[in-house]
Amino acid sequence: MAHFKKTLLLIALIGTLVACNDNSNDKSDNKNQVLVIGVTTTLEDSGLLSRLVSAFQNTHNITVKPVVAGSGQIHKLLSLGDISLAITHDPQGEKALIKNGIIDNRIALTQNDFIIIGPQNDPANIKSALAPSEALQKIVNANTLFVSRGDNSGTHQMEKTWWQTINKTPSKQYYLKTGTGMGSTLNVAAERGAYTFVDRATWLAFNNKQNLNILFEDSKRLPNTYSLLIKSDALVQEQVILWRDWISTGEGHRIILNHRIDSQPLFFKVP
Repeated sequence: MAHFKKTLLLIALIGTLVACNDNSNDKSDNKNQVLVIGVTTTLEDSGLLSRLVSAFQNTHNITVKPVVAGSGQIHKLLSLGDISLAITHDPQGEKALIKNGIIDNRIALTQNDFIIIGPQNDPANIKSALAPSEALQKIVNANTLFVSRGDNSGTHQMEKTWWQTINKTPSKQYYLKTGTGMGSTLNVAAERGAYTFVDRATWLAFNNKQNLNILFEDSKRLPNTYSLLIKSDALVQEQVILWRDWISTGEGHRIILNHRIDSQPLFFKVP
């Protein structure tokens, strides 16, 4: 029910944005154009989204209106035809959109990785784990709290993939689904001293770490790739083409790769 309400709110917001865009279509100059983009919450939580929006608007005089939600919600909006342009980080969901003919343009923009964080004293001893599956099995065995976004986001999909490898999740009392974005989920984990999956960029930008630490990392097994998704009918729009080129090969891509916190880069080139 919560996911349904979120979708309705997002659709209502998009309707308003599209109306604004339609009202500006008869204007010839860029400053009256509106570009609606579905964007995963982790780009906002990492601080990157605001930099991209500001830089693009300053360069092209086009108003950018991000619709921020988990990748699963963004993919649903693409499927419904409510948006035509998005950045998400759920490769399997993105491939399904291509297979089902929802999108036919998918451009890998950048990547980092997912990590598992938890309380400093590490009651499940996942720091000694050699694989994500072993880390999760230790959490189950120790009966310690795990907080999940539970929102079909890219982060949640990666988490579910690894639970499936051990064919179990913690019992109900030790498995808390927030149904919220990454920042809010990290706040719950910090307050409850729990384990959770998080993308590295959001973790580095997060200011309420309290007693939480990185306890398991494996960039090869926990890759996190962000891709630009475009519906083919949107490529007739000048502002969409400008955004595609700017963020995939132009100044926008340089901003992504130069985005840092305490001199530490948050995003990297896709191999």
